[in-house]
Amino acid sequence: MRRRLAPADYATLVGLGLGWTAVTLFRLDRPNAATLTLLLAFLCDKADGCLARRGYGSSLGHQLDALADVVIYLVPTAIVLSALVAGAPVLESLAGTVVVGFGVLRLARYSVDGSHTVDGTPYYRGLTAFHVAAWALVVRLAVALTALPAPVGALAIVVAAPLMIAPIRIPVTRRQFVGAVVVGGVITSGTLM
Repeated sequence: MRRRLAPADYATLVGLGLGWTAVTLFRLDRPNAATLTLLLAFLCDKADGCLARRGYGSSLGHQLDALADVVIYLVPTAIVLSALVAGAPVLESLAGTVVVGFGVLRLARYSVDGSHTVDGTPYYRGLTAFHVAAWALVVRLAVALTALPAPVGALAIVVAAPLMIAPIRIPVTRRQFVGAVVVGGVITSGTLM
């Protein structure tokens, strides 16, 4: 049976393209351009969810979104982390594996279980890939603009990675989009400084 893509799926695919563009820009040592491109990818990922909830999704959307999140959130986070531990190939590889590994476990669990509800309030179990990726960008910015040592920044990201599968509850609210915009604004302002 042939399945058609819906508007939410196209938003996911645009986000995927922007995520990969950010990866390329990081590799070309253009971290500020990569960060701004990644923020656009984050917005596309948030837009696909909004479109899907309004009925503009498809039966493929849930899986497509989870697979795209690997490129939009996890690979760029691993690259940011690798840059912070640069010069130690074994540590770079290990750190990237930790982020991608915990992230893939989290996305697989979400694909199977979805979100949960307690007293009518939906929640995620563990930090989302978005949370860890946004944290990585904030840490990268702190290292670039302050005296925060890169190894300390790297450790701050590595410590956050296992929280993606931790048994903590993150409420799913409409305010998350506002929070994402605020964090994006802060990261953008710092990147443009």
